[in-house]
Amino acid sequence: MRADTPQPDPSSNPSRRPTIGIMGAGAIGLYVGGMLAASGAQVAFVARGATLASLSRGLTLTRYDGFHTTLKPERYRAGGVELLASCNIILFCTKSGDTEAAAGELAGVIGPTATVISLQNGVGNVDVLKACLSGHQIIAGSVPFNVVRLSPNAVHCAMEGTVLLGSSAATELLVAIARGGRLKMAARADIEAVQWGKLLLNLNNGLNILSGVPLFQQFRDPGYRQVLAMAMGELLAALDAAGIKPVGATRTNPRLIPRVLRLPTPVFQVVARQQLKMDDTARSSSWDDLMAGKSAETGFLNGAVCRLAESHGRTTPVNALICDLVDAAFAAGTSPELPGSVLLAKARRVSG
Repeated sequence: MRADTPQPDPSSNPSRRPTIGIMGAGAIGLYVGGMLAASGAQVAFVARGATLASLSRGLTLTRYDGFHTTLKPERYRAGGVELLASCNIILFCTKSGDTEAAAGELAGVIGPTATVISLQNGVGNVDVLKACLSGHQIIAGSVPFNVVRLSPNAVHCAMEGTVLLGSSAATELLVAIARGGRLKMAARADIEAVQWGKLLLNLNNGLNILSGVPLFQQFRDPGYRQVLAMAMGELLAALDAAGIKPVGATRTNPRLIPRVLRLPTPVFQVVARQQLKMDDTARSSSWDDLMAGKSAETGFLNGAVCRLAESHGRTTPVNALICDLVDAAFAAGTSPELPGSVLLAKARRVSG
């Protein structure tokens, strides 16, 4: 069969069309769920408080490329976790620190054949879900792009990217639904390696907190890029010690990223121009957590690097420094707005 031959769309068969539940109506949950609803999927959001009240008026989705749509509330459902009892695919989008508690809520209502797909940051969430939801198929996923929460019922995708999902029958259905809309989704047999590759990029989340500036501005500063390259180098060394080979979400070899980050800024902007396709509003999800007064996810990101390295007799002073500084920022409720040169000096000091 030729590659360009139209493929049958399994979601076009009503008997196979899934009902999709969104556990965690934050920026990622609202965007991915909203884009699937815009493609014709039946979507139910677990939402509370201001988010639930606002979703009763509609959901607005925008993108860096000019895409804009507002879904009327009849295009989806929103309410308590009991809505997910009828869902056969559940996208788990909570913060990593909330995984166990949210999974406990879900366990009381989830259907016996439902598949749960984690779209969370960090590594280890799938293991928690498997422990809490034993007997259910748990699939890993990765969202390698940034989504900004503009209001309780408006989200903005600030950069290019494809949602990557582990292979399963549920994944096949989701990819087919997304194919009819503007959300890019793809199945990956090597999703665990992809997650480690994504963690490499997520090490920047803490730096975005410490810089206090949008991502595009941050990446133009050589000091921040140098610190990120140092943190990535510690992760790559830990992965080597553990015998794990990370895979990037794109064709870029993850091991080349620290080298690219160390390039002079004019050269970096040319070499990384595809990765810099983002607008001026792009911030990390950790920044959103700081602004919302939530807990930090850094323990599941840079902290995961420290734990992996320690288990193999290695040290990670730069990632440990980032964890400490981010914890202090969350305790203070504000970014320290450290200049790149100052943060680089601190990183060099602890790394010897």
